[in-house]
Amino acid sequence: MPREIKKAVGEVGRCFKEAGLKPGDLLLLACSGGRDSLALALCARICARSMGLLLAGIVVDHGMQEGSGKVAARAVKQLSKMGISAKVVKISLDPREEKETGEEAAAREARHGALKREAKSEGARAVLLAHTLTDQAESVLLDACRTPSSSSWIGMEKACLRDGVLYLRPLLQISRRETTQICREAGISWWDDPTNGSEGEAGSDLPRRSRIRSLVMPELEAISGGGAQAHLAQFASMHREDEEFLDSLARKALGGASFSLPFSLPSSLFTSLPRPVERRCCRIILKNFLDRRAAVERQVEAFINLLDKGRGEIFLASSLRLCVSRGEVVINLCNN
Repeated sequence: MPREIKKAVGEVGRCFKEAGLKPGDLLLLACSGGRDSLALALCARICARSMGLLLAGIVVDHGMQEGSGKVAARAVKQLSKMGISAKVVKISLDPREEKETGEEAAAREARHGALKREAKSEGARAVLLAHTLTDQAESVLLDACRTPSSSSWIGMEKACLRDGVLYLRPLLQISRRETTQICREAGISWWDDPTNGSEGEAGSDLPRRSRIRSLVMPELEAISGGGAQAHLAQFASMHREDEEFLDSLARKALGGASFSLPFSLPSSLFTSLPRPVERRCCRIILKNFLDRRAAVERQVEAFINLLDKGRGEIFLASSLRLCVSRGEVVINLCNN
């Protein structure tokens, strides 16, 4: 077995064991027809057979590009050749979501919705996602550009439970260079998404992630001598551990706080805490009242400024107000 395939199979098998998968469990593989998801399909099939797991594929067709139906059908055929039954699920973007968050984010939410529905409908134990070490490094840089928050540096989780569905990312220690080599060694051809751009070239019309991938990462790799991706991914993993520890201190400080309206806590609870824990308390509270992450991060520092002053108010949304007054933090509807 070629070295890259052996390494990736080891990572996939380790991920499956850590997730507590048992013989007979069904895994749903999300496949785009790209090199990463096809490399994962190959390795997941090997591990599934050795562990007695069931494996099926799902190809989500966003319909956002001309010929997307042909790309999806081709991916299904490639999975079938590997012995993995698969189907295409067509989705459309929510116009309101697209207007508020942009096309890329709206597509991500629509894709998540499709995977969630299929996983629950089929009784899948987990959904497999083909994010790589390269994706992890790009995500760290992209999130840092989006929001000035320490949580921007935590990257993606190897295992994540969302809306009752377990998502696994077994390839977070495997680079895109390695998935490319895996496909070449196995004789697998792949589709390249044109919106990803190409190294050294990325127009302003392409998504920010694509511009980071095509313009920023190659420069960082050259400057670092080839270790930038691995270092960013390792940093994200270590930083996630720090964040989880500080979050646990914040949750302990908040105790059994009820996040319902009207919400109220004494200001002294916050001001007696070290600033890193205080900031996370503010973030936890705001996450319970605001939907979008960007909105939460914008308001965290404003919340802390009110606590420092001991008085004042900010509007969290069109109908919510946060007020600090007379030693108390209150969140309530604006008309109350």
